Amino acid sequence: MTKKSDEPDWFDLELWDKTAEVAASYVKKGSLIGIQGSLKIETWNDRNSGASRSKPVIRVDRMELLGSKRDNEASMGYSEGEF
Repeated sequence: MTKKSDEPDWFDLELWDKTAEVAASYVKKGSLIGIQGSLKIETWNDRNSGASRSKPVIRVDRMELLGSKRDNEASMGYSEGEF
């Protein structure tokens, strides 16, 4: 059981092709989705300090719209499905 004080972990997602099209059309902030993919680490040098930076990014292979059918239809105008 999750406590109210638990903060969520946020990750950047990388989506391509049909999965990206579906996400752009039907997913919004707060939407419940399930994903399957691989983790990659993006690295770059900070423009201001020149320091090396990195962050995890999930390359999504499969995405599933979760939540109730009613939630999906009300918030996205679409029924549940897997893409």
